[in-house]
Amino acid sequence: MRNKGAPPDPLLAKMKWLSPQGSAAPTGNLEPGGMEVYLKEALAFAESIIETVREPLLVLDTELRVIFANPAFYRTFEVSPEETEDRFIYDLGNRQWDIPRLRKLLEEIIPLRKAFEEFEVEHDFPRIGHKVMLLNARLIPSRGQQPSMILLAIEDITERKQAQEALRKAYEELEARVAARTRELAQANQQLQKEIEERQQAEALLAQKAAELARSNADLEQFAYVVSHDLQEPLHVAAGFIQLLARRYQDRLDAKGQEFIACALDSIQRMEQQIKDLLEYSRITTRGKEFEKVDVNEVVAQVCKDLSLVIAEKQAQITIDPLPQVFADPSQLVRVFQNLVGNALKFCGGRPPKIHIGTRKTDGEWLFWVQDQGIGIDPKDCERIFQMFERLHSRGEYPGTGIGLAVCKKIIERHGGRIWVESEPGQGSTFYFTLPAHPQSS
Repeated sequence: MRNKGAPPDPLLAKMKWLSPQGSAAPTGNLEPGGMEVYLKEALAFAESIIETVREPLLVLDTELRVIFANPAFYRTFEVSPEETEDRFIYDLGNRQWDIPRLRKLLEEIIPLRKAFEEFEVEHDFPRIGHKVMLLNARLIPSRGQQPSMILLAIEDITERKQAQEALRKAYEELEARVAARTRELAQANQQLQKEIEERQQAEALLAQKAAELARSNADLEQFAYVVSHDLQEPLHVAAGFIQLLARRYQDRLDAKGQEFIACALDSIQRMEQQIKDLLEYSRITTRGKEFEKVDVNEVVAQVCKDLSLVIAEKQAQITIDPLPQVFADPSQLVRVFQNLVGNALKFCGGRPPKIHIGTRKTDGEWLFWVQDQGIGIDPKDCERIFQMFERLHSRGEYPGTGIGLAVCKKIIERHGGRIWVESEPGQGSTFYFTLPAHPQSS
Protein backbone atom coordinates (compact mmCIF):
# COMPACT_ATOMS: atom_id res chain seq x y z
CA MET A 1 0.00 0.00 0.00
CA ARG A 2 2.95 2.38 0.36
CA ASN A 3 3.65 4.81 -2.49
CA LYS A 4 7.10 4.18 -3.87
CA GLY A 5 7.26 7.70 -5.28
CA ALA A 6 8.44 10.91 -3.66
CA PRO A 7 6.35 11.99 -0.67
CA PRO A 8 4.06 15.00 -1.08
CA ASP A 9 5.08 18.35 0.29
CA PRO A 10 4.32 18.15 4.05
CA LEU A 11 2.99 21.69 4.30
CA LEU A 12 0.69 21.19 1.32
CA ALA A 13 -0.53 17.89 2.72
CA LYS A 14 -1.33 19.49 6.06
CA MET A 15 -3.13 22.36 4.35
CA LYS A 16 -5.27 20.09 2.25
CA TRP A 17 -6.32 18.28 5.38
CA LEU A 18 -7.08 21.48 7.26
CA SER A 19 -8.72 23.52 4.46
CA PRO A 20 -12.51 23.69 4.85
CA GLN A 21 -14.54 21.67 2.35
CA GLY A 22 -11.36 20.63 0.59
CA SER A 23 -11.09 24.04 -1.14
CA ALA A 24 -7.82 25.07 -2.59
CA ALA A 25 -5.88 28.10 -1.43
CA PRO A 26 -6.89 31.43 -3.00
CA THR A 27 -5.09 32.23 -6.25
CA GLY A 28 -6.28 35.80 -6.90
CA ASN A 29 -4.30 39.06 -6.36
CA LEU A 30 -1.82 37.55 -3.87
CA GLU A 31 1.60 39.05 -3.74
CA PRO A 32 4.55 36.78 -4.36
CA GLY A 33 4.84 34.41 -1.51
CA GLY A 34 1.28 35.18 -0.46
CA MET A 35 0.13 31.62 -0.95
CA GLU A 36 2.81 30.33 1.42
CA VAL A 37 1.93 32.95 4.05
CA TYR A 38 -1.70 32.07 3.74
CA LEU A 39 -1.00 28.40 4.17
CA LYS A 40 1.23 28.96 7.18
CA GLU A 41 -1.32 31.19 8.89
CA ALA A 42 -4.13 28.72 8.27
CA LEU A 43 -1.97 25.87 9.51
CA ALA A 44 -0.95 27.77 12.64
CA PHE A 45 -4.59 28.53 13.39
CA ALA A 46 -5.64 24.91 12.97
CA GLU A 47 -2.72 23.59 15.02
CA SER A 48 -3.51 25.99 17.85
CA ILE A 49 -6.91 24.37 18.09
CA ILE A 50 -5.52 20.81 17.99
CA GLU A 51 -2.96 21.64 20.68
CA THR A 52 -5.73 22.15 23.21
CA VAL A 53 -6.69 18.48 22.96
CA ARG A 54 -5.22 16.60 25.93
CA GLU A 55 -5.19 13.17 24.28
CA PRO A 56 -2.58 12.21 21.67
CA LEU A 57 -3.78 12.67 18.07
CA LEU A 58 -2.29 11.49 14.78
CA VAL A 59 -3.35 12.24 11.24
CA LEU A 60 -2.21 9.60 8.76
CA ASP A 61 -2.38 9.51 5.01
CA THR A 62 -3.59 6.48 3.14
CA GLU A 63 -0.07 5.10 3.16
CA LEU A 64 -0.16 5.25 7.00
CA ARG A 65 2.39 8.04 6.96
CA VAL A 66 2.14 10.64 9.74
CA ILE A 67 0.92 13.98 8.39
CA PHE A 68 0.35 15.63 11.78
CA ALA A 69 0.76 14.88 15.51
CA ASN A 70 -0.34 17.11 18.36
CA PRO A 71 1.90 18.06 21.33
CA ALA A 72 0.15 15.57 23.59
CA PHE A 73 1.40 12.78 21.32
CA TYR A 74 5.01 13.93 21.63
CA ARG A 75 4.75 14.22 25.43
CA THR A 76 3.06 10.89 25.89
CA PHE A 77 5.36 8.78 23.75
CA GLU A 78 8.52 10.81 24.33
CA VAL A 79 9.28 11.33 20.65
CA SER A 80 10.24 14.46 18.71
CA PRO A 81 8.58 15.90 15.61
CA GLU A 82 11.66 14.87 13.61
CA GLU A 83 11.07 11.26 14.65
CA THR A 84 7.38 11.49 13.79
CA GLU A 85 6.27 13.64 10.88
CA ASP A 86 6.36 12.14 7.43
CA ARG A 87 7.24 8.75 8.89
CA PHE A 88 5.25 5.56 8.69
CA ILE A 89 3.46 4.88 11.98
CA TYR A 90 5.28 1.57 12.38
CA ASP A 91 8.64 3.36 12.33
CA LEU A 92 7.84 5.81 15.10
CA GLY A 93 10.05 5.85 18.19
CA ASN A 94 12.22 2.85 17.50
CA ARG A 95 9.34 1.03 15.79
CA GLN A 96 7.33 1.02 19.02
CA TRP A 97 4.07 1.07 17.07
CA ASP A 98 4.90 -2.00 15.02
CA ILE A 99 2.02 -4.02 16.44
CA PRO A 100 0.65 -6.68 14.05
CA ARG A 101 -2.96 -6.40 15.21
CA LEU A 102 -2.90 -2.62 14.87
CA ARG A 103 -1.29 -2.84 11.43
CA LYS A 104 -4.06 -5.15 10.25
CA LEU A 105 -6.80 -2.84 11.54
CA LEU A 106 -5.28 0.30 10.10
CA GLU A 107 -4.70 -1.29 6.69
CA GLU A 108 -8.32 -2.45 6.58
CA ILE A 109 -9.72 1.04 7.12
CA ILE A 110 -8.82 2.31 3.64
CA PRO A 111 -10.26 -0.43 1.39
CA LEU A 112 -13.27 -1.11 3.62
CA ARG A 113 -13.89 2.61 4.27
CA LYS A 114 -14.74 2.07 7.92
CA ALA A 115 -13.58 3.04 11.42
CA PHE A 116 -12.76 1.21 14.63
CA GLU A 117 -13.43 2.40 18.16
CA GLU A 118 -11.95 1.54 21.55
CA PHE A 119 -9.32 -0.81 20.19
CA GLU A 120 -7.25 -1.77 23.22
CA VAL A 121 -3.51 -2.20 22.78
CA GLU A 122 -1.36 -3.57 25.60
CA HIS A 123 2.27 -3.21 24.60
CA ASP A 124 5.78 -2.73 25.95
CA PHE A 125 6.83 0.59 24.44
CA PRO A 126 10.62 0.93 24.46
CA ARG A 127 10.62 4.47 25.82
CA ILE A 128 7.63 4.66 28.13
CA GLY A 129 7.38 1.04 29.24
CA HIS A 130 4.39 -1.23 29.53
CA LYS A 131 1.22 0.66 28.68
CA VAL A 132 -2.38 0.01 27.79
CA MET A 133 -3.67 2.34 25.04
CA LEU A 134 -7.19 2.79 23.78
CA LEU A 135 -7.31 3.70 20.10
CA ASN A 136 -10.10 5.22 18.03
CA ALA A 137 -9.55 5.52 14.24
CA ARG A 138 -11.78 7.06 11.59
CA LEU A 139 -11.38 7.41 7.83
CA ILE A 140 -11.82 10.96 6.55
CA PRO A 141 -12.94 10.47 2.93
CA SER A 142 -11.43 12.59 0.14
CA ARG A 143 -13.31 15.73 -0.83
CA GLY A 144 -12.38 17.78 -3.86
CA GLN A 145 -8.62 18.12 -3.90
CA GLN A 146 -8.34 16.80 -0.31
CA PRO A 147 -7.10 13.19 -0.17
CA SER A 148 -8.45 10.56 2.18
CA MET A 149 -6.88 10.54 5.60
CA ILE A 150 -7.05 8.61 8.85
CA LEU A 151 -7.59 10.36 12.19
CA LEU A 152 -6.17 8.30 15.07
CA ALA A 153 -7.03 9.32 18.66
CA ILE A 154 -5.07 7.66 21.46
CA GLU A 155 -5.89 7.46 25.17
CA ASP A 156 -3.55 6.11 27.84
CA ILE A 157 -5.76 3.90 30.05
CA THR A 158 -2.94 2.16 31.91
CA GLU A 159 -3.90 3.62 35.30
CA ARG A 160 -7.56 2.95 34.65
CA LYS A 161 -6.81 -0.68 33.77
CA GLN A 162 -4.60 -0.99 36.84
CA ALA A 163 -7.38 0.47 38.96
CA GLN A 164 -9.89 -1.88 37.34
CA GLU A 165 -7.57 -4.83 37.94
CA ALA A 166 -7.00 -3.76 41.55
CA LEU A 167 -10.75 -3.34 41.95
CA ARG A 168 -11.34 -6.77 40.40
CA LYS A 169 -8.81 -8.37 42.72
CA ALA A 170 -10.24 -6.48 45.69
CA TYR A 171 -13.74 -7.60 44.70
CA GLU A 172 -12.57 -11.21 44.33
CA GLU A 173 -10.78 -10.97 47.66
CA LEU A 174 -13.87 -9.44 49.24
CA GLU A 175 -16.02 -12.19 47.76
CA ALA A 176 -13.59 -14.78 49.12
CA ARG A 177 -13.65 -13.12 52.54
CA VAL A 178 -17.43 -12.89 52.48
CA ALA A 179 -17.65 -16.54 51.48
CA ALA A 180 -15.20 -17.51 54.22
CA ARG A 181 -16.98 -15.34 56.75
CA THR A 182 -20.32 -16.77 55.64
CA ARG A 183 -18.97 -20.27 56.20
CA GLU A 184 -17.62 -19.22 59.60
CA LEU A 185 -20.96 -17.66 60.53
CA ALA A 186 -22.80 -20.76 59.33
CA GLN A 187 -20.54 -22.94 61.45
CA ALA A 188 -20.88 -20.55 64.39
CA ASN A 189 -24.64 -20.56 63.91
CA GLN A 190 -24.68 -24.35 63.90
CA GLN A 191 -22.53 -24.40 67.02
CA LEU A 192 -24.73 -21.78 68.65
CA GLN A 193 -27.84 -23.74 67.73
CA LYS A 194 -26.25 -26.83 69.21
CA GLU A 195 -25.35 -24.94 72.39
CA ILE A 196 -28.89 -23.54 72.58
CA GLU A 197 -30.33 -27.02 72.26
CA GLU A 198 -27.91 -28.32 74.87
CA ARG A 199 -28.76 -25.42 77.18
CA GLN A 200 -32.46 -25.99 76.66
CA GLN A 201 -31.97 -29.65 77.51
CA ALA A 202 -29.88 -28.68 80.55
CA GLU A 203 -32.50 -26.14 81.64
CA ALA A 204 -35.25 -28.72 81.21
CA LEU A 205 -33.20 -31.21 83.23
CA LEU A 206 -32.44 -28.53 85.83
CA ALA A 207 -36.12 -27.64 86.05
CA GLN A 208 -36.96 -31.31 86.48
CA LYS A 209 -34.32 -31.67 89.19
CA ALA A 210 -35.51 -28.48 90.86
CA ALA A 211 -39.07 -29.76 90.87
CA GLU A 212 -37.88 -33.08 92.28
CA LEU A 213 -35.81 -31.24 94.90
CA ALA A 214 -38.76 -29.02 95.80
CA ARG A 215 -40.95 -32.11 96.22
CA SER A 216 -38.22 -33.81 98.25
CA ASN A 217 -37.79 -30.74 100.48
CA ALA A 218 -41.52 -30.51 100.95
CA ASP A 219 -41.65 -34.20 101.83
CA LEU A 220 -38.75 -33.80 104.25
CA GLU A 221 -40.31 -30.78 105.91
CA GLN A 222 -43.61 -32.58 106.19
CA PHE A 223 -41.83 -35.62 107.57
CA ALA A 224 -39.92 -33.49 110.10
CA TYR A 225 -43.14 -31.84 111.17
CA VAL A 226 -44.99 -35.14 111.54
CA VAL A 227 -42.13 -36.81 113.39
CA SER A 228 -41.55 -33.91 115.74
CA HIS A 229 -45.28 -33.58 116.40
CA ASP A 230 -45.79 -37.32 116.96
CA LEU A 231 -42.71 -37.62 119.16
CA GLN A 232 -43.97 -35.06 121.64
CA GLU A 233 -46.92 -37.18 122.85
CA PRO A 234 -44.92 -40.22 124.07
CA LEU A 235 -42.43 -37.85 125.69
CA HIS A 236 -45.23 -36.12 127.58
CA VAL A 237 -46.51 -39.53 128.69
CA ALA A 238 -43.05 -40.64 129.78
CA ALA A 239 -42.46 -37.40 131.66
CA GLY A 240 -45.86 -37.73 133.37
CA PHE A 241 -45.18 -41.27 134.56
CA ILE A 242 -41.72 -40.35 135.85
CA GLN A 243 -43.11 -37.37 137.73
CA LEU A 244 -45.88 -39.60 139.15
CA LEU A 245 -43.25 -42.17 140.16
CA ALA A 246 -41.23 -39.47 141.90
CA ARG A 247 -44.20 -38.21 143.89
CA ARG A 248 -45.60 -41.62 144.85
CA TYR A 249 -42.33 -43.29 145.76
CA GLN A 250 -40.39 -40.28 146.92
CA ASP A 251 -40.15 -41.59 150.48
CA ARG A 252 -38.94 -45.01 149.31
CA LEU A 253 -36.20 -43.78 146.93
CA ASP A 254 -32.74 -43.13 148.12
CA ALA A 255 -30.62 -40.25 146.84
CA LYS A 256 -29.37 -42.29 143.90
CA GLY A 257 -32.89 -43.16 142.78
CA GLN A 258 -33.99 -39.53 143.00
CA GLU A 259 -30.92 -38.54 140.97
CA PHE A 260 -31.88 -41.06 138.27
CA ILE A 261 -35.40 -39.63 138.13
CA ALA A 262 -34.03 -36.06 137.87
CA CYS A 263 -31.69 -37.10 135.01
CA ALA A 264 -34.56 -38.81 133.19
CA LEU A 265 -36.76 -35.72 133.48
CA ASP A 266 -33.89 -33.48 132.29
CA SER A 267 -33.31 -35.72 129.26
CA ILE A 268 -37.01 -35.65 128.41
CA GLN A 269 -37.07 -31.85 128.64
CA ARG A 270 -34.03 -31.55 126.40
CA MET A 271 -35.61 -33.96 123.94
CA GLU A 272 -38.79 -31.90 123.92
CA GLN A 273 -36.79 -28.71 123.31
CA GLN A 274 -34.88 -30.33 120.45
CA ILE A 275 -38.15 -31.46 118.90
CA LYS A 276 -39.56 -27.94 119.22
CA ASP A 277 -36.41 -26.49 117.61
CA LEU A 278 -36.57 -29.08 114.83
CA LEU A 279 -40.21 -28.24 114.26
CA GLU A 280 -39.36 -24.55 114.07
CA TYR A 281 -36.53 -25.25 111.59
CA SER A 282 -38.84 -27.28 109.33
CA ARG A 283 -41.40 -24.48 109.29
CA ILE A 284 -39.03 -21.65 108.23
CA THR A 285 -39.92 -22.12 104.56
CA THR A 286 -43.36 -23.68 104.69
CA ARG A 287 -44.84 -21.54 107.47
CA GLY A 288 -42.99 -18.28 106.72
CA LYS A 289 -45.00 -15.10 106.22
CA GLU A 290 -45.02 -12.84 103.16
CA PHE A 291 -42.25 -10.24 103.11
CA GLU A 292 -43.21 -6.73 104.10
CA LYS A 293 -41.47 -3.48 104.92
CA VAL A 294 -39.99 -3.86 108.38
CA ASP A 295 -38.31 -1.25 110.57
CA VAL A 296 -35.26 -3.06 111.96
CA ASN A 297 -35.10 -0.58 114.86
CA GLU A 298 -38.45 -1.94 116.06
CA VAL A 299 -37.28 -5.53 115.58
CA VAL A 300 -34.17 -4.98 117.75
CA ALA A 301 -36.23 -3.10 120.36
CA GLN A 302 -38.59 -6.10 120.58
CA VAL A 303 -35.63 -8.47 121.00
CA CYS A 304 -34.12 -6.33 123.77
CA LYS A 305 -37.49 -6.24 125.51
CA ASP A 306 -37.83 -10.05 125.30
CA LEU A 307 -34.31 -10.49 126.70
CA SER A 308 -34.56 -7.68 129.24
CA LEU A 309 -34.33 -10.00 132.30
CA VAL A 310 -31.11 -11.61 131.03
CA ILE A 311 -29.72 -8.20 130.01
CA ALA A 312 -30.37 -6.82 133.50
CA GLU A 313 -29.10 -9.95 135.23
CA LYS A 314 -25.79 -9.88 133.34
CA GLN A 315 -25.52 -6.07 133.42
CA ALA A 316 -25.04 -6.07 129.67
CA GLN A 317 -24.31 -2.90 127.67
CA ILE A 318 -25.91 -2.86 124.21
CA THR A 319 -25.25 -0.07 121.70
CA ILE A 320 -27.27 0.15 118.51
CA ASP A 321 -26.66 2.13 115.31
CA PRO A 322 -29.66 3.66 113.51
CA LEU A 323 -31.08 0.78 111.53
CA PRO A 324 -32.85 0.82 108.14
CA GLN A 325 -36.12 -0.51 106.84
CA VAL A 326 -35.98 -3.77 104.90
CA PHE A 327 -38.41 -6.16 103.23
CA ALA A 328 -38.58 -9.27 105.38
CA ASP A 329 -40.67 -11.69 107.40
CA PRO A 330 -40.85 -9.72 110.68
CA SER A 331 -41.20 -12.70 113.01
CA GLN A 332 -38.27 -14.51 111.40
CA LEU A 333 -36.10 -11.39 111.55
CA VAL A 334 -36.88 -11.17 115.27
CA ARG A 335 -35.75 -14.80 115.59
CA VAL A 336 -32.38 -14.00 113.91
CA PHE A 337 -31.56 -11.07 116.20
CA GLN A 338 -32.88 -13.01 119.21
CA ASN A 339 -30.47 -15.89 118.54
CA LEU A 340 -27.47 -13.64 117.83
CA VAL A 341 -28.00 -11.30 120.80
CA GLY A 342 -28.87 -14.29 123.02
CA ASN A 343 -25.59 -16.00 122.08
CA ALA A 344 -23.66 -12.81 122.80
CA LEU A 345 -25.25 -12.69 126.26
CA LYS A 346 -24.63 -16.40 126.84
CA PHE A 347 -20.98 -16.67 125.71
CA CYS A 348 -19.68 -13.61 127.59
CA GLY A 349 -17.06 -15.46 129.64
CA GLY A 350 -18.34 -14.32 133.03
CA ARG A 351 -17.85 -10.62 132.33
CA PRO A 352 -20.61 -8.06 131.78
CA PRO A 353 -21.36 -8.38 128.07
CA LYS A 354 -20.70 -5.49 125.70
CA ILE A 355 -22.68 -5.87 122.50
CA HIS A 356 -22.87 -3.59 119.46
CA ILE A 357 -25.43 -3.86 116.65
CA GLY A 358 -24.40 -2.03 113.48
CA THR A 359 -25.24 -1.68 109.82
CA ARG A 360 -24.16 -0.09 106.56
CA LYS A 361 -25.39 -0.17 102.99
CA THR A 362 -23.17 -1.91 100.44
CA ASP A 363 -23.71 -2.68 96.77
CA GLY A 364 -27.42 -3.43 96.52
CA GLU A 365 -27.76 -4.82 100.04
CA TRP A 366 -27.69 -4.01 103.75
CA LEU A 367 -24.93 -5.45 105.89
CA PHE A 368 -25.78 -6.04 109.57
CA TRP A 369 -23.50 -7.22 112.38
CA VAL A 370 -23.76 -8.19 116.05
CA GLN A 371 -20.42 -7.76 117.79
CA ASP A 372 -19.50 -8.97 121.28
CA GLN A 373 -16.42 -9.18 123.50
CA GLY A 374 -17.04 -12.74 124.67
CA ILE A 375 -15.06 -15.96 124.61
CA GLY A 376 -14.68 -16.04 120.80
CA ILE A 377 -14.55 -18.97 118.37
CA ASP A 378 -11.69 -20.86 116.80
CA PRO A 379 -11.61 -19.88 113.05
CA LYS A 380 -11.69 -23.57 112.04
CA ASP A 381 -15.12 -23.86 113.68
CA CYS A 382 -16.61 -20.73 112.11
CA GLU A 383 -18.49 -22.68 109.41
CA ARG A 384 -19.37 -25.73 111.49
CA ILE A 385 -21.40 -23.76 114.05
CA PHE A 386 -24.10 -23.05 111.41
CA GLN A 387 -24.89 -26.77 111.01
CA MET A 388 -27.74 -28.56 112.78
CA PHE A 389 -27.10 -29.61 116.41
CA GLU A 390 -23.44 -28.53 116.29
CA ARG A 391 -22.10 -27.55 119.71
CA LEU A 392 -18.64 -26.32 120.68
CA HIS A 393 -19.19 -26.64 124.44
CA SER A 394 -20.77 -29.14 126.79
CA ARG A 395 -24.28 -28.63 128.13
CA GLY A 396 -22.81 -28.24 131.58
CA GLU A 397 -20.88 -25.16 130.44
CA TYR A 398 -23.52 -23.58 128.18
CA PRO A 399 -27.08 -24.90 127.80
CA GLY A 400 -28.83 -25.14 124.42
CA THR A 401 -29.64 -27.55 121.59
CA GLY A 402 -27.16 -26.25 118.99
CA ILE A 403 -29.80 -25.41 116.40
CA GLY A 404 -30.11 -21.62 116.82
CA LEU A 405 -27.45 -20.60 114.27
CA ALA A 406 -28.75 -23.20 111.77
CA VAL A 407 -32.16 -21.53 112.08
CA CYS A 408 -30.54 -18.11 111.51
CA LYS A 409 -28.75 -19.38 108.39
CA LYS A 410 -31.91 -20.84 106.88
CA ILE A 411 -33.90 -17.66 107.59
CA ILE A 412 -31.25 -15.39 106.04
CA GLU A 413 -30.95 -17.60 102.96
CA ARG A 414 -34.74 -17.53 102.57
CA HIS A 415 -34.43 -13.73 102.45
CA GLY A 416 -31.76 -13.87 99.72
CA GLY A 417 -28.83 -13.02 102.00
CA ARG A 418 -25.87 -14.78 103.59
CA ILE A 419 -24.47 -15.08 107.13
CA TRP A 420 -20.97 -15.68 108.53
CA VAL A 421 -18.83 -15.02 111.59
CA GLU A 422 -15.37 -13.58 112.16
CA SER A 423 -13.73 -14.44 115.48
CA GLU A 424 -10.65 -15.42 117.42
CA PRO A 425 -10.61 -17.27 120.77
CA GLY A 426 -10.71 -14.76 123.64
CA GLN A 427 -11.19 -11.83 121.25
CA GLY A 428 -14.97 -11.83 120.90
CA SER A 429 -17.06 -12.57 117.81
CA THR A 430 -18.77 -10.55 115.09
CA PHE A 431 -21.70 -12.19 113.31
CA TYR A 432 -22.47 -10.65 109.92
CA PHE A 433 -25.50 -11.13 107.71
CA THR A 434 -26.88 -9.38 104.62
CA LEU A 435 -30.36 -8.56 103.39
CA PRO A 436 -31.26 -7.26 99.91
CA ALA A 437 -31.86 -3.51 99.74
CA HIS A 438 -34.81 -4.04 97.38
CA PRO A 439 -37.92 -6.21 97.67
CA GLN A 440 -37.41 -9.95 97.14
CA SER A 441 -40.05 -12.61 96.55
CA SER A 442 -40.56 -14.92 99.56
